[in-house]
Amino acid sequence: MKLSTGKWVHIFPDSGVGYRLYDPIAEAELGRILFDVADNWIYDDHLLSVDEQEELAGAINGHQKEMEQLLKSLTNDKH
Repeated sequence: MKLSTGKWVHIFPDSGVGYRLYDPIAEAELGRILFDVADNWIYDDHLLSVDEQEELAGAINGHQKEMEQLLKSLTNDKH
């Protein structure tokens, strides 16, 4: 994902409740964004600005909701 700041970030699902963030240009880990059941998030590092954190969390959360809606619609179509 390209952030509004121009920074590229790859987002990988983590083995838990979050996502691992990686800078492909600098070849460096950027930390993780973790979500709770209420979709609240926290960034566990200091390498991204607050604006970058919010942009990533919004993108991740938006994609999650879109996928959940798609899965629900597919399930409803089968019944």
